[in-house]
Amino acid sequence: MASPDQPRLITPISKRHFELYALSLERGPNFDPAHIFSAYQTGRGRTCGCILFDPEQATFTSLALRRRIDHCWTKVDESGPYSTPDAALDRLGIALRAGDPPDPLPPGAKRRPLLLKPGPRGTSPEFDLLMTTISHRPALMAIGECYLALPNPDANFVPDFQTNNFASRLFELYLLACFREQGLNVRQNHVSPDFLIEKAGDTCWIEAVTANSETPRAGGIGDWTHAPQDRIERLTGGPAERFAKTLRGKLQRNYHEMGHVKGQSFALALADFHESGSMVWSREALPTYLYGLRADIEGEGAERRAVGTPIANLTGKHGIPAGLFRDPEIAHLSAVIFSNAATLAKFNRMGFLAGWRPPGLTMIRSGILFDRTPGALEPIDFELSVASDEYEALWPWGEAWCQELEVFHNPLATHPIPFGLIPGATHWFERDGDIECATIWANSVLSSITHVRMTGEARTSDDAPDESVPS
Repeated sequence: MASPDQPRLITPISKRHFELYALSLERGPNFDPAHIFSAYQTGRGRTCGCILFDPEQATFTSLALRRRIDHCWTKVDESGPYSTPDAALDRLGIALRAGDPPDPLPPGAKRRPLLLKPGPRGTSPEFDLLMTTISHRPALMAIGECYLALPNPDANFVPDFQTNNFASRLFELYLLACFREQGLNVRQNHVSPDFLIEKAGDTCWIEAVTANSETPRAGGIGDWTHAPQDRIERLTGGPAERFAKTLRGKLQRNYHEMGHVKGQSFALALADFHESGSMVWSREALPTYLYGLRADIEGEGAERRAVGTPIANLTGKHGIPAGLFRDPEIAHLSAVIFSNAATLAKFNRMGFLAGWRPPGLTMIRSGILFDRTPGALEPIDFELSVASDEYEALWPWGEAWCQELEVFHNPLATHPIPFGLIPGATHWFERDGDIECATIWANSVLSSITHVRMTGEARTSDDAPDESVPS
């Protein structure tokens, strides 16, 4: 039994709060067929745990996590089954060892560098914004937990994150959260590619890459860059060429020929940070380049419909061939994974929803949703408080990390990626000459901006745009 003092040391926390901590578990906060019945922490989060309920067996189990001296979480106990939640809570109280110092590192393990302690290379404005504003405190907490959940960050991760590669490293943290959220085992046992994901025997190697301009701080805090007014330029011009150069440059490294990758699925994960604001509007150029099809509208009134117009080349100044996925020599590329949600705004919302809510902070997310009504070509406007029941009800489990994740499948892939490996993503694929999509989400955000407001202060979260996902 727990000592009389134990219950007073344990504080209930929300399910979402614990799920953020649980991103450090091998398969994230996924306990099927059980689900989280209640969750707890001690002190300021030096230990945490939950009670799981298995509806099939009508039993409870306890799961305890403790911080190591480098602040990473380690699972220290999983016990049960118990017939009552109180019995499981008694066990949890003992296993948490609330008064004990942090756990030591495993033998031979190196202490993880502190993410938020500035180094000799200085800091970027994005890092400073994260560190110095109360309005971004939720993002700070979410980013910190995702960093601690990385299996094996490389030696340059911390200095890169603090300086001009802030966006690229934030994208890696976002990908980890997406994968762990979906129950994937994520490994970083090799220098490259960045991740190996695995579930139920299916695997895929993933290398993350960002589309940047030639300026060292592209895509950071700065003046908003709007989309080209000319639609053809937006679809097949400069934005498409930038994606083409980025992807082709990575493919020249021949990851598929590495001994640990050969014969397995391989994908490039792509985000666009080439200008402040580009992530809102550049996405539609990507499938144009990948499939060599430009999305056009034909017909009038009720007869209007979207059609794919084949194109041979992009219209930028270099005339790059369109249709990367049409090239048989690229069959080793299983897919391109894309998201425009690797932003401070996304991490700020997820930290806010997990319970880090400084007094006086409110968040309003406004944007457009994909209208799934047959024949509809115009989106649906929305503007909702992130804390509202209406916002939570947009999705069965509230906002998730992976809702803006897209997988563009190569129809010629030698080693295709099973849809079930990344079930929470929107999947794009070719069938009978048409490009179709499949998703589990009834509401998909096409683009949005998150406005944060402190009492007496208003601003747009991270002074940059948020997600842009498919129409």
